[in-house]
Amino acid sequence: MLNQKFAVVDLETTGNNKNKDSIIQLSIVIVQNLKIVDQYTTFLSDETELTPFIKELTNIETSMLEDAPKFKDIAARVAGLLDGCIFTAHNVEFDFGFLQAAFKACGIDCQPNHLLDTVELSKIFLPRLERFQLNEIAQALGLELSNAHRADEDAKATADLLLHLLRKMISLDTETLKHLYHLSKPLKYNLSDVIFSIVAESGTGGAEGLERHGDFYIKSPKPNVRKMEAVTVGELYENYIAYSGRQYRAEQLRLANEIFEALEQKENLALEAYTGVGKTISFLIAAISFHSLYGRRVLISTSKKILQHQILIEDLAALEEAVGMPIPAVALKGRENYLNLDAFKLLLSLEDTNTEIIQLKMKLLVWLLETDTGDLSEIHLRGPERAYYRTASIQAGENARHFFFNRALSEAEQATFTVTNHYFLTDCIDHLPDIDTVIVDEAHQLKRSLEERTKTTFSYQAMKFFIGQIGTPSQERLLSSYISHNDGTSIYLLEDILKHLNQNIDKMFGAIAAKNTSDLLHHIETGIRHASTFLGAVRGTRNYQVIYNHMHHYQKMLSSLGAAIRQDRYILEGNRNLQKIKVHVQQEDMESLRKRTGHIAATIMLSGTLEVNGGFGHLDYWYGDRPFRSLIIQNENLFGGTKIFIPEDIPSYDVSDDDFVSAIVEYIAIYLSETDQKLMVLFSNFELLDKVHEYTEDVQTFEDFVILRQTRMTTSEKLLSQFNQLDRCVLLGTSSFNEGINMQAQGTKCLMLTKLPFPVPKKSDFRNFYKNDLPEAVFQFRQIAGRVQRRPEDRGLLLLFDKRILDRRYRNSFLKYFPSENVVQGDGESFKALLRDL
Repeated sequence: MLNQKFAVVDLETTGNNKNKDSIIQLSIVIVQNLKIVDQYTTFLSDETELTPFIKELTNIETSMLEDAPKFKDIAARVAGLLDGCIFTAHNVEFDFGFLQAAFKACGIDCQPNHLLDTVELSKIFLPRLERFQLNEIAQALGLELSNAHRADEDAKATADLLLHLLRKMISLDTETLKHLYHLSKPLKYNLSDVIFSIVAESGTGGAEGLERHGDFYIKSPKPNVRKMEAVTVGELYENYIAYSGRQYRAEQLRLANEIFEALEQKENLALEAYTGVGKTISFLIAAISFHSLYGRRVLISTSKKILQHQILIEDLAALEEAVGMPIPAVALKGRENYLNLDAFKLLLSLEDTNTEIIQLKMKLLVWLLETDTGDLSEIHLRGPERAYYRTASIQAGENARHFFFNRALSEAEQATFTVTNHYFLTDCIDHLPDIDTVIVDEAHQLKRSLEERTKTTFSYQAMKFFIGQIGTPSQERLLSSYISHNDGTSIYLLEDILKHLNQNIDKMFGAIAAKNTSDLLHHIETGIRHASTFLGAVRGTRNYQVIYNHMHHYQKMLSSLGAAIRQDRYILEGNRNLQKIKVHVQQEDMESLRKRTGHIAATIMLSGTLEVNGGFGHLDYWYGDRPFRSLIIQNENLFGGTKIFIPEDIPSYDVSDDDFVSAIVEYIAIYLSETDQKLMVLFSNFELLDKVHEYTEDVQTFEDFVILRQTRMTTSEKLLSQFNQLDRCVLLGTSSFNEGINMQAQGTKCLMLTKLPFPVPKKSDFRNFYKNDLPEAVFQFRQIAGRVQRRPEDRGLLLLFDKRILDRRYRNSFLKYFPSENVVQGDGESFKALLRDL
């Protein structure tokens, strides 16, 4: 089969409906013997009126189509090109479906023997990828794709991707390929045929560098690194500057020395250092020097995966050059974040026809040959994948092997420093008791992460799913597997208990909806009794452990929920709709967390935004009564290139006020008319977002721009990807874009914010407002401002539809780093003048 021709197809169309929309560009790349041998491309003129969105997305203009053939003119030629080939596409259902509909309209029957989908292949054989849009895969693999959403370039990139995937499959060991072959048989497309031909026709890779675990292989661990030689902060910084070619900055060296001194003296330190000073290199130099001189390890915590990656890959590589030898450093998280090999073995043993479970097993097999860590975040489990794996982990039991976690702990014991995420900071402190010094980067994010870590959420759908995994005798799930090893005496009892447990979930969430605590506690106790009866019925029988572990976990869930209800440690989310109700349970408070971390001698809190309203009192959630020194390394002109404009000719913030909504739309229209550039507008709620979107439909200015609107069903990642690809567009988004956004626009960048990122404080709650709400709002606001000025030379504009920033006591907290002349209030004409100035 590898010697057959692959026809790699891509289409550009006027829409997604194969029965109504038309193909406007078609390209076919022929691949044979692992080489591209031919390509055919043409525009088509069946439809020449294109929407602004299609024009923006594809860069195809009406003039390109006017002299092009219609599909019926080339249909026979296209059918001939496809004849005898393996039809391949990126999302093959779309391209093949469109072509089939077009062929049918021409009276041509085109039925390839084999279909192959590079999206499906990428999900399995590129397990570390998070998103599978062609342009993102091409970027990740270094494949050429300069003009995405043009059929000729997309088809060529898809062909290159196919070749990459085939070569990777050929390189896999025979045992893994055999596993993959058997697993892939139920899949919709013809992957199993390709794998069979690779095993039968091609020499496959061996098992070098792998070690066997039962029926599968994993990558062998790296060898240990030798001990570091002593180096001072000054020496390491000088070497870093010499090797990296970076500019010497006295403030960066001062920052490294301040952190080193705090580590050396076992001193708590709260440190605000302005964005751009080079905080990451500073604290890494301090940690490395501290370890080299005293042999003591440091735990470093930061807020985002991208920062962890930067520390362990980019920055560490530069510092290794500076010291002239490898620096042992590892990432560490909570135990549940590493693949449980017993859970995977159990998952692999179950017979499934569910596509998502099959793909999960296959990508885990491939990933185990590549991963050095076993960290599940590398493979971005989502939705059903996460649920199936979590269920298998529970069924594997509490005594399961935690091979990868234990290996990570062992590596951490040899490391210069260990990097973790704020979310897992207390877990790491628990498992590394000999570490007594911690550096918290992006410290303004820590409290929120710790609160999230100690929260458990119970939902109707999740509990139904969990009980549903036990199944019925006729389903290929836990109960049928258990029955196959035991006689039928207890089957009816177990079925009856499961029926009552399902009804019990309905009753529990009905009581929650009715806010009837006494009924809820009664139903929880009833559920616990049913679970106990089930456990007693299966305990000690043949092959009972998996189903027993599953039900035992459910019983513990009910007990935990009951305890939280009795102790009033819960928050309800949702309405009377059972499907949407959630119960958030706080398992541990901040005081308890402080006790767990009491042996930590020195904690350095570090951020670009840490001081709020003249002090650091909001950090007492971590420090408690322990003394700490504070220091600010500031840059008065941090946001010197960013102007804040507050309209004075609009009503006060009011979602229900049509005049307020109209004013927002008018200012958006002014910006688009004056600049002809893309724009992002952030809202604090969907109600205002939806109203603004509705108003834009009646304003002519918006007809030439693509409006990207966030809904409760769309992800910020997908919208941001579209926003960065398009030139003439407006993105209407929510607070989910506050952090981590990367605006890609030429020249001036503008972002509009409808409201300061906190709720209006209640008079009775001012103390909590200044201690909790205000710091969080200031952090978010500076993050937003940082999106429009990433570098000192950048120039940007933040338009804020919230006049409170000018006349409230907290004004200086928000505007601390903005020169007074950069804060402008005016009307629409003033805004136009400001845009022309920029």
